[in-house]
Formats: sequence, C-alpha cells, structure tokens
Amino acid sequence: MKKVLSVMAVSAFVMTAGVAFAGGPGPVDPACPEACQQQIDDLQSSQAQQNEELGAHGQQLDNHETRITALEALPGYYVRIGGRLAWAEADFDNGIGGGSDDSDTGWGAAIAVGRTYNELRYELELAYEDLEFDDFDDADLTTVMGNLYYDLPIQDGFSVYGMVGIGYGYADASVKSVNTIAYKIGVGVSYMFTEEIAGDLGYEYLGLADNDLTDSFDGHNIVASVRFMF
Repeated sequence: MKKVLSVMAVSAFVMTAGVAFAGGPGPVDPACPEACQQQIDDLQSSQAQQNEELGAHGQQLDNHETRITALEALPGYYVRIGGRLAWAEADFDNGIGGGSDDSDTGWGAAIAVGRTYNELRYELELAYEDLEFDDFDDADLTTVMGNLYYDLPIQDGFSVYGMVGIGYGYADASVKSVNTIAYKIGVGVSYMFTEEIAGDLGYEYLGLADNDLTDSFDGHNIVASVRFMF
C-alpha cells in the first residue's frame, strides 16, 4: 500500500511539473478580461471621436480651398453697377456763410469697370449723389475715383471686404461749384450668385478736402451693387 501511494505521489508531482514547464495555465484573475475589454472600448470610442473631429476640420479646409479656388478662377474683368442711399454733414463757413448743416437722405448711383487679381479688386468708378441741405435747395456731388478692394472669403460664396478710394470730386451747390480731392473708405459683404455675377452690400465714408465751398464734408453711403464678370 505504501508503495502504491508513493507511486501516485510521484506521478502527481511529475504531472504538475510537466504542466509548469510546458507553460500551462496558472491562476487567472476573472476580472482581467472585462477590464481589458473596457479599455479597448474606451480607446475605440476616443479614436472614433478624433476621427469625427478630423473629418469636420477637413471639410472646413475643403470649403475654404474651394472658395479660394473659385475666387482665383473668376474672370479677370468686371463691370459694377450700383445705387446708394446718401447723407452728409457739411460746414459751409468757408466764404459763403451758412454754418454747419446736415442733409436729408438722398440718393446716388455709380458705375465702375475693374479687374480682379486673386483676393484684390481695383477699379475706376464714376459716381453721382443728389443731396439737399437746409441752406441749399439742391447740392450735387460727382466723383471719379480709383478704388482698391480686398476680399476675404468666408464660406459658401460669401466674403467680406474692405476698400479705399481716392480721386476727384465736383460739388455743385446753388451758390458755388468747386473741384476738389475726394477720398473714401468702406467695408461690406459680397456674395457670388454664379461665377459671372456677384452682389455687394456695404457702407462707405466719403470725404472732401477743404475747398471754397466747405470747410469740412463728411459723407455717408449705404451702397448696393451688382458685378458682371467676363
């Protein structure tokens, strides 16, 4: 009997040792697979979120690139036709009396020919305004100006712009007519209806250099225009 028990003990030892040397399974923590799976799920969720954010940023870049490409592909020349609401504050103390005066809201119109170069536009503009002041039945202002625009694309055909202009002004009031230097600065928005037609809406400040009619002239214009490109 002792011999049988000894043989069984030796056999059990050999089998245990064989399993150990063969890399057999040891004690397993039953919580480990669940924790590992949770980590994998968290990583996959984080990766999916990052992929979604990257996709959104990529779409924005594609939109900007498309808009910029469209601007660069625009035909080089254009004709712009526009109307405007105009009002002004003027000081008529320069040799004719009258003092400071504000005009009623008047109207105006403009036509320009220009050319685009990427985000820049430069043009030659002829504009007219009809203003009424308390001291004068009528005061007309005609300007011939060179204007420079900078268009900043936003998205989906929209862009914002800033502009400056300088040139020649002819003011004709009931008491006197003068020639003087005119200048302006403005901001606005543009929208491309098609590759050949665009619309502009903006504000422009118009000033006149000191002259024999006015000591100062501050003009304001709400301008709406349509550009035909070719």
